[in-house]
Amino acid sequence: MSRSIRLRVLAGTFVLLAGLGPLAGCGDDGGTTVSTKDGKVKVDQDKVTVETSEGTATIGNDLPEGFPKDDVPLVDQKVVSGVKGSAGGPFAWSVVMTSTKAVEALTTEVTNGFGDAGYSTGQSTDLGDVSIRQFTNDRYDVGVTIARTGDGVTITYLVKNKS
Repeated sequence: MSRSIRLRVLAGTFVLLAGLGPLAGCGDDGGTTVSTKDGKVKVDQDKVTVETSEGTATIGNDLPEGFPKDDVPLVDQKVVSGVKGSAGGPFAWSVVMTSTKAVEALTTEVTNGFGDAGYSTGQSTDLGDVSIRQFTNDRYDVGVTIARTGDGVTITYLVKNKS
């Protein structure tokens, strides 16, 4: 499978995970598993796990399992979902937060937090109500997107272990 097709499959999986996130709080302790020819989706009481030939991703309503919260500075906002990616995949963890703060204020807070934590700043882009930042240190590459979404702002962190 070509790299672009694999990335589209993973992106589709991430969209599926985000859509299934609200289901993570439903059901009993036994969970529900649905299998297809392309993979398997398991919904437990507090998480959703998707297994495909590309790997496994797990989403919940809090920071994902193993998230390096002591090494990756997060703004103090409400966590909507956390995803633990698969080993060797395009990301190790993703965290989505919401806020009522302005995009510019959050961008400054994020940039200062990573600077204070010793990260180098990579590419940055500002397009109206969207801010995209990249940060790196000796252990992690982190991408942060801050975007106005309706009445609020969504902050998305993608964290990847360095190879």
